[in-house]
Amino acid sequence: MRWRTALSSATAHVVALLLTALYLVPLLYMVMVSLVPTGESTLEIPSRLEWSNYPAALSASDFPLFFLNSVIVAVIASVSQIVLSCMAGYALAKLPVKGANTIMILLIGLLVLPPEIVMVPLFVMANKFPLAGGNDFFGAGGMGLLDTYAGLILPHLASALAIFLMRQFYKDLPDELGQAARVDGASEWRIFLRIYTPLTLPAVAVVTVLTFQSTWNDFLWPLIQVRSNDMRTLQLGLSVFYQENSTQWNLLMAAVILMSIPVMAIFVFGQRFFTDGISAGAVK
Repeated sequence: MRWRTALSSATAHVVALLLTALYLVPLLYMVMVSLVPTGESTLEIPSRLEWSNYPAALSASDFPLFFLNSVIVAVIASVSQIVLSCMAGYALAKLPVKGANTIMILLIGLLVLPPEIVMVPLFVMANKFPLAGGNDFFGAGGMGLLDTYAGLILPHLASALAIFLMRQFYKDLPDELGQAARVDGASEWRIFLRIYTPLTLPAVAVVTVLTFQSTWNDFLWPLIQVRSNDMRTLQLGLSVFYQENSTQWNLLMAAVILMSIPVMAIFVFGQRFFTDGISAGAVK
């Protein structure tokens, strides 16, 4: 019996090590390529570690401007999704909303739709936005929200996944908390802000990390709607390393590693809440 337990434990450890290697090998290769001197092959061990690739990658284009654009878009989108998903999740879970079940079915349906499907409607909405970017009241005559911060943030203001997650967390909180607060004369806003929402911090951390990561790494929507160099995000800025006949892989990998630092910092900062939220969601 004891040898079976030991064999099972050893098998689990081997599988865990293989899965870890599956993720670590590409990451280590990316770090190695970022340190390859210019002119050397990226398929061989570099003759020396070229740390100057990192400052060279940052100076290759307007990366401070691209970084600022990405931060503005990711922060505003994260705050918007947290606020709207908390309010919508609370309403669907704790308030007598007419058609709440139908709304939930529609939200779940949105989760399975690939984002590429809505790119054309989103582009038309941004281009025809009334009274913006030179447009008249009927959305004609100008560029609308194209090539603006508002246009970059528009698709990330709300998320079906964030609303679904928050609704599930609010639904599992006991109704007696709200009933007791109402007996004491608390308003619905006070119950939402002071009673229930502080108990959903793990879920808020999950929504924050997922939203920041998806917005930070978004490439397709900025590629479609950004026209000027001043509105480029970091993902679009990477195109400077692509040339007609070759690609500067060492500088490209150095830039990608530097771009990953804010997302990793967000995860490390909210790691405790994030893992609590994932664990709580797994047992619902």
